[in-house]
Amino acid sequence: MFLLVALPAYQSVGQECAVENVVAEDASIGCVSKSESADTPDQIFLDSILYSDNGITFQPVYYGEVFTNAHGGISTSNSTHYEGLLDLSLSFDLEKLNAPIPGQINVLFQNTHGRGLEQNVGATQIISSIDSLNNITQMSELWWEVDLYETGITMRVGRQDLSSEFITMDTASDFINSAFGLSPSAGLPSFPAPSPAVVLMTDLSSDFTVKAGIWDAYRSNEAGIFSDNGSALLIGEFEYRYSTPLRQLPGILTAGITYETPGEVPSGAIPRAYGYYFQYEQMLIREAGCDTDNPQGLSAFAQHFPTYSSGNSPFPLIPRDALTGITYTGLIRNRDADVTGAGAGWVDLDQGGTDQEVMIEVFYKAIVNENLIIQPDLQYITTPSGIYPDAFVAGIRFQLNL
Repeated sequence: MFLLVALPAYQSVGQECAVENVVAEDASIGCVSKSESADTPDQIFLDSILYSDNGITFQPVYYGEVFTNAHGGISTSNSTHYEGLLDLSLSFDLEKLNAPIPGQINVLFQNTHGRGLEQNVGATQIISSIDSLNNITQMSELWWEVDLYETGITMRVGRQDLSSEFITMDTASDFINSAFGLSPSAGLPSFPAPSPAVVLMTDLSSDFTVKAGIWDAYRSNEAGIFSDNGSALLIGEFEYRYSTPLRQLPGILTAGITYETPGEVPSGAIPRAYGYYFQYEQMLIREAGCDTDNPQGLSAFAQHFPTYSSGNSPFPLIPRDALTGITYTGLIRNRDADVTGAGAGWVDLDQGGTDQEVMIEVFYKAIVNENLIIQPDLQYITTPSGIYPDAFVAGIRFQLNL
């Protein structure tokens, strides 16, 4: 519990939205060969402390983007904005550090600055996965992970983002719209407002994984370890990994359930709620001669996540949503690590108007080198939040691996 005590002092603000698909973008960098360069003395010193095999890993990543609302939405006036996110991740391997306890400790500091487009577009499916709505400077995650003796079960305790292990699809992780991770209107404890949790994970075999967790559902008390609303979120997930019989193309089927206990906040009562979700990821085409660890080719994904509530919630709630899309890695010759994608998201709403919103996104993610990624992006949103004119958004994101 010493991990949880330290968490609230670093939290600057709280929001009830969730975003999930930022962190997974780093995975494709390994496809690019590492360039040779001369190290400065300071760099050599830092490498010896943080990057060698001594148990401490430091990973700073900066995301910056410029987006404009070119048409529709709430307003196109003064609708070009810059927004940035700085991630500072520290990982401690306690065994390599000869610590008295086993496992590993992970810490994530985050800072957002600038402004997103939500006041101009008004979409329920937030335009950007790094948009925290209100700027934050906080320790977003602090958790301890340990294998429980010989049981094959891994336990993770502490403040953590639900989307790091649940309701996430690697195939959809390169999209910029936050709906391709965790919808911010789902009201789940994810970026920018993760909360304390206990998670158990185990591999039943090389193909099957089971996960379960319990979270402090809504972070509404910034001065304490836990919120004081009395609501808890329980989630369970089952994942099956397979290969097609003919061409041995990898795929993943995921199913999960969520249950939220009742609670109380100043703005009203939190009703009992539950939901379930299904996710599907499948490689459709694999280019001949590519590395099996970093395959090039065409992949598809889909997700459906309906939720049900016993009453009106003071927090956002999407009764039903669905996602689908395709991505292609290495579409252009000699650009084997680049990713291009097209996808769509649909949400069912109860705010009047059309009572639904459809989002379409296309992007191209260019791996310039091991330190720089550039990603142009276009999004079209029909009737944002069901009540605003169709919007067209254009922008570009860059990622610096510092």
